[in-house]
Amino acid sequence: MIHGGAKWINGKPNTIDDFSINLNPLGMPDFLSDLISDAIKYKVYQYYPDNYTKLKENIAEIYDVNPEYIGVFNGATEAIRLLDKGINVPEPNFSEYPRTSIYFAEENGNSFIYRILGKKVLLSNPNNPTGSTISLEEIVSALNDGKELIIDESFSDISAVSSAKKLVEEFNNILIISTFTKSFSVPGLRLGFTIGKSSKVLESKAIPWRVNSIAYYIFSNVNPNDVRIFFNESKSYTKNLLSEIKLSIKFDFNYKMYNSNAPYLLFKFPFKVNILNDYLVKKGFMVRDASSFVGLNSYYARISIKRNFKTLINYINKFYSTNQSILKFII
Repeated sequence: MIHGGAKWINGKPNTIDDFSINLNPLGMPDFLSDLISDAIKYKVYQYYPDNYTKLKENIAEIYDVNPEYIGVFNGATEAIRLLDKGINVPEPNFSEYPRTSIYFAEENGNSFIYRILGKKVLLSNPNNPTGSTISLEEIVSALNDGKELIIDESFSDISAVSSAKKLVEEFNNILIISTFTKSFSVPGLRLGFTIGKSSKVLESKAIPWRVNSIAYYIFSNVNPNDVRIFFNESKSYTKNLLSEIKLSIKFDFNYKMYNSNAPYLLFKFPFKVNILNDYLVKKGFMVRDASSFVGLNSYYARISIKRNFKTLINYINKFYSTNQSILKFII
């Protein structure tokens, strides 16, 4: 699978300004940084994790759900890989999803509109890579119709979207998949989780000790109230930054920018994104070539939102002005 993120160099992380990965634009909160330091100080890596009971209780308190509905995994992707077959996926969508069948979202102007079609559907809300959302009303309607829904809410904590997590109390036919990777800007701390009455079944397929002791310590000891406050601040910050960036974007060429409620934007450019990235990498930047998403092609780019987005815009405009005469010959 092709994913965003610059490759490490000689075993060390690349320091490029990476707009190809989607993380919380607020960055990592201080209270999490303190817990990471404590984990190293107390050498928790010398100990096996236990059965993750305290971790599940903490996640349950953060979201105000029953701890019995929580499953924990080595990132959301592990949970996704353990799902059964027979799943229908609306496209474009996250490439790791298991697909027995697919259907396409409706492109309406500058928006992708996603519907829930089929008996067993896996969807992201907000969607990755488009940033589109599906309303709670539509989700509830599908559940009442007896459809089985698996909803990836990996970006819901930091996006303008209504979470379906509370619906697990009422419905047996819904499973939420999420992660703290995006919300806390810690992709190296692999912790994914599920919320739903089928979480225990999914966990039974997973390996033991799948969440390492450092991640276990940090997220078992984080204060749930601090987390809720941070997530509320993150939602507000993302919404305001998105609005600011949308108003400030002025490209010197024709392009299409899709509506998004997530901390990233999908663009369609008049040139291939891999050629753009060849230029940007030399300037210390990188965007996501979205050609690997089903239904998109090499002219689409997904770009995460950051405070220095204007600097990236300037470099993209410089790329176009410098190469305008030859870009029209590159198909």
